[in-house]
This record gives sequence, structure tokens and C-alpha cells, in this order.
Amino acid sequence: MKRPMLKLCSIVAVTGLVAMACGSDKKAATTTTTAGSSSGTTAAGTTKSASDATKGDTLTGPAGTGKTRGITDTTIKVGCEFNQAQFAGADDGYKARFERANRDNELNGRKIVFSACQDDGSNTQNNLTIAKRLVEQEGDFAIMSISANELPGTTDYLNTQEVPYYGWGFLPGFCAQRWGFGFNGCLIANYSATQQHVVLQAALSDPVIKAAKLDPKDVKVAIQDGEDDAGTIAKGGYQQLFTLRGTTITYNEANMQVPGPPADFSPFVSAIMKGNPNIVITSVNFQSAGGFIAALAAAGFKGVNANFVGYVPGLLQSAQGAGLAAALEGAYVVTQIVPQEQQTDYIKQVETDLTAVNAAAGKLITLSGAIAYAQAEMLVEQLKAVGKDLNTKTFDQKVNGGSFTFSAPQAGGPGKLSFPSGHFIPADCAAVAKVENKAYNVVVPFDCYASPVVKGS
Repeated sequence: MKRPMLKLCSIVAVTGLVAMACGSDKKAATTTTTAGSSSGTTAAGTTKSASDATKGDTLTGPAGTGKTRGITDTTIKVGCEFNQAQFAGADDGYKARFERANRDNELNGRKIVFSACQDDGSNTQNNLTIAKRLVEQEGDFAIMSISANELPGTTDYLNTQEVPYYGWGFLPGFCAQRWGFGFNGCLIANYSATQQHVVLQAALSDPVIKAAKLDPKDVKVAIQDGEDDAGTIAKGGYQQLFTLRGTTITYNEANMQVPGPPADFSPFVSAIMKGNPNIVITSVNFQSAGGFIAALAAAGFKGVNANFVGYVPGLLQSAQGAGLAAALEGAYVVTQIVPQEQQTDYIKQVETDLTAVNAAAGKLITLSGAIAYAQAEMLVEQLKAVGKDLNTKTFDQKVNGGSFTFSAPQAGGPGKLSFPSGHFIPADCAAVAKVENKAYNVVVPFDCYASPVVKGS
């Protein structure tokens, strides 16, 4: 898949973006070669992990030359750009982690000077303009971001300027770029037309099968995608993934109207029910997910209906989310972030840190806050690993030199990522929560899975 296509691989939800990996739709990418993940357990009988398979892949962008922009003996300047309408509250997530690093003197006598996130207004040119201002006028060492407009114009610029930049890995600039870091890796299965291998996300299938409490050979899965390029691409990825797992695929179509919702869900429901599935993957956008899930339930579907857009902390209990809560009742939501309901040591630390900065949402870990905090955690751990002698050369050598693995200090945090392979593969991790009485009940705790690797072009 060529980089310009990746704008199609996002799903816009009420309060932010929910991303899912885009599988290859190429016939060449159909033969299993290896499987495994840097953070999961390698499947029996396979030869390489995804991390090993991508270890020698080529990074785009210059090696560090020793720039000290934004670095003094006592400070490190960090900037931020985001989409405020979709990610309000992200500032608190960043501040929560950075201010703890400053309080606890985690960075060899330096403190992070973090500037407030600047709003790109969902405009790609604004996004680039802000990035250039942060680098050329404000002199920031690193830039944090949460925006669907963090596209190649911006990321190519930052990559060329040796600026470490952080975001959500469903965008092209967070795959194979030396200076781009997705908080959960590269989520794009086939980001280059010349790849020799393609890494699929097992977290799109395995935790759902766990939630259903079924052996893969007993699974009959139906997959509903949207009628656009993203849906067509994802359709191919699901086909590969569930075939590798040994399941029976009773239905796999990318034909639901986009943006939707359709006036009538019954044609899709009837087609799916004919195959008598016990798992349905609702891989449609936020606008259509609730209505489709409710329509299937009304038609008598009793199995596991899983979606990837429904985990929006705080929404189900709000007046705005009342209709959604009713539609999702009994449905299963796959989330790429550690759900606050799981109350791991990592989650408890995030709550403490949010309280310390008087976050607007209090201890509630919003979707924006969770993503922002995870990005900040990655930068802090990288800076700690580099040590006192910090510049773009020492940063690049340490982080991309093959000896650095990102891991949160507390148990139960985001998935581990070894670099440089983390520029090419996902942190293949997820949890599954069931919506019950306007709440998320975690039925499969956040865990990491072995990423299948298949032949590429």
C-alpha cells in the first residue's frame, strides 16, 4: 500500500481517532512464512518473530548528526500539535508524565519544558506550518502529536530535520521513518509496495476469539467493513489473519455505505445471519457501528459482536452517549490502550500523575489522555536510556542502534517495542471489554500477541 493511501485507514469517532491495521489486499501476500512478535509469544512451529523479521529493514531519514536544538544542560524543549476538537485534554496526558519526570529528576538534571499543544484545526497545511514553527522558531528538540493531519508533508519535514516526533502509528509517517515513533509502533501492515514481508496484527483476531471462549477451529466469523478503499484493504487483511488462525469465514464484505449510517441495516444483517456465525467483526466507522450492532442483536444474533471504535471512556455514562450505550449493550469492544477499568500498576500511576497536574477530567483517563501519556512515557524512557550526553547523534545511536526496548516501568502498561524494529511492526496488544449497564467490563485483559509475518511483494 502506497503512503498516500494511509489517510483511508483511520476511523473518526466522537472524541478522537480509533485506528485499526490495514491488511494487504495483494494476492502476493498470501503465504505464511513466519510469525511472532517482539512482545508476544512466538507461535509453535514458526521460525522468526516479527521483530527479527524486520531487524534489517531500511529506515528512511538521516542518521543523527549531533544537533543540540532545544537542549541545554538543564532543559529539553518539547512541542506539541494536535486536533483540539477531537483530542481535547491531550495536554493533561503529556503534562502528567513530563511533570513527574521533572519532579523525580529522571533525566540527569534536565527538566522537560513542554509547550501547550497547538491546534491544527483538522488542516494539513496548518499542521505543517505549526511543525515548522516549533522547530525553526521555538527550537524544540521533540514534537508530540495527535492528529489525522500529521501526514507526509509534516512527518517528512520532521524526519529530515532530525526531530524525534511521536503519535499514533496508523499514519504513514510512523512507519519506517528513523525519527517517527508511534506509541504502539507501526500499525500499517503493508506500508510499502516493495516490502518483502508484511506484519499482520494478531490483536485484531486473537483476543476476540478468547472473548468467545472458542477454539479457533470452532469459530465461524463474519466480517463487515465499510464500502471504501480502507474497507477493501482491511477486508484482505482480515481474510489472511482469520485464515491463518484456522477459522471458518462465513462472510467478509466491504459494502456498508460510508460515512453512513445506511438507512436500512437489514440487507447486511440478513447476509451475515445466513452463515450462522458465532463471531461478528464489526469493522465499520463510529457512525454506523451502534446501529449495526443493535440491528444484529434484534435479529437474534447471540454470539460475540466485536468492534474497534466503542471504547471512549466517559461517553457511555454521559447524556450524549445514552443512545450509544443502549445500542452497544452486550457488544464487545477491542481497545489498543490499556483500559482504566483493568487497574494495573501502570493505570494507577497514570491516575496519580493526572491528579498531580490537576487534570480537567480528574482521574478519568480519557482516550486523548491515554494516548498522550503513552507517547510521553516513550520519550521519557528514551531520554533516560540516552543519558547525560544528549544530542541527535547520541539519541539516534542509542534508540535506533538495536539495544533499546521501550517498556513502561510499571506492570500492565503499553506493549514493549524493540527498536529499530518498532518502526516497522505494531506493539500487537489489546484488551476486550464488554459493554454492560453503561460500563466497560474487561473480559480479556490487555495482553500482547504473536504477530504473523507473511510474504510481501
